[in-house]
Amino acid sequence: MLGGDDYIEKPYNVPILLARIKNLLNRTYSEEMENKIEYKGIILDILKSKITYNKQEIELTKTEIKTWHYLFKNKDKIIPREDIIDFLWDNEVYADDNSLSVIITRLREKLKEIGIENLIETKRGQGYKI
Repeated sequence: MLGGDDYIEKPYNVPILLARIKNLLNRTYSEEMENKIEYKGIILDILKSKITYNKQEIELTKTEIKTWHYLFKNKDKIIPREDIIDFLWDNEVYADDNSLSVIITRLREKLKEIGIENLIETKRGQGYKI
């Protein structure tokens, strides 16, 4: 398996192999994650695993941080669910497609606690957008 190991065991599925290579190259050659990212007054502090807005803070899990970073990095674009899932789980087996919905719901609830509503838009049949 790519990522942690230096080899892929045979037999392997070519489309999965190509997707893993693509993700590995994207991770290797992409810009390093900035420590803090700001968007519409919302500050994502990756090192402290929190979001700050109007002097209020909420703590985030590792997966929530990764999700926010990906959404912030692609702001004003509709991001397909599959792209977010690939980014979060790196083509590894994950619970099910509903896992992303749960993460988005938790993020929306946490944002609501600090006065941010309707920031994450669901584009039916397309994905998410901030």
